[in-house]
Amino acid sequence: MFSCGMDTQIVGVVNKSEDSGSRPSQIDSVVDTSHPEDTDHPVDTQSPTLDGVVGYINYSLQQLACPECMGVSQGVSLKFSAQFHEPISDSHTRWIPAPGNCVENLQETVPSISPIDVGSQLTVSGPIHTFPVPRAGSSYQNESIYETQYDRDSVHNVSSDLLLDGFSFNSVRGFDYIEPESLLYVNMEAAYQAPISRSGTTFYWGPSGSGENFMIIVAVYTSTGSALLGYVTCVSEDVGYMVIPGAYLSAYPPGSITAVHMSRQRIELSPSPDLGGYIETHMEWEVVGTGYIE
Repeated sequence: MFSCGMDTQIVGVVNKSEDSGSRPSQIDSVVDTSHPEDTDHPVDTQSPTLDGVVGYINYSLQQLACPECMGVSQGVSLKFSAQFHEPISDSHTRWIPAPGNCVENLQETVPSISPIDVGSQLTVSGPIHTFPVPRAGSSYQNESIYETQYDRDSVHNVSSDLLLDGFSFNSVRGFDYIEPESLLYVNMEAAYQAPISRSGTTFYWGPSGSGENFMIIVAVYTSTGSALLGYVTCVSEDVGYMVIPGAYLSAYPPGSITAVHMSRQRIELSPSPDLGGYIETHMEWEVVGTGYIE
């Protein structure tokens, strides 16, 4: 069935053969050949005058290898969101498993906060590009950022009318390669060809060794893609490979199709003198490919 290709669309994306002719097309925008210069770490957690977490920002880039398989028209999307609040001792990313752990059907949780208004919009300034993030209710959102505006591995400054000193974060970069390469086939007719073994599967990526964490989500759907059967989330250090143990895959029936989310994660604390605490900054670069359970 898989050697002949499939005309199957996955019902959604989790929040994450033999070929006698030419090789199926695969995503090429995943190859991030930009090699920016090293930048200084923007975080200083030694200031004695600051206390507690007073905000959270998430800057995420997602690349879908086969957008048609996910029912969308655009393969790359960038989102920036932020919220500011009274100091808390909790973390916005506490729900993410620690490196070396896997969790089935993981649900994201959020801490209880009392929002703070820091102005009508934020200004995010990288070394090359700058973009606004307007207020949307009690938070700040911009989902209309172009891929060409993304400054990789770079210090960015965030400011507003009420954040005079502002704060900084350091963006991440993407990948030079992901394996198995068949995860990245771009056409629905050629997708779902990467075998995900019920006895365990190893995924590879590069570059690695960033000191950041890496997350892989294997979401399993029925063979028609009409229903999500479940998913497993595993986290490791950024060492260039990760094994998803068979204990988390063996229950799924052969022939089920999968969406495999592979993302580099950077979570840091950035001092905010204006708010008297630390901003939790969460950077993500995610690639979503397709496969099948064998």
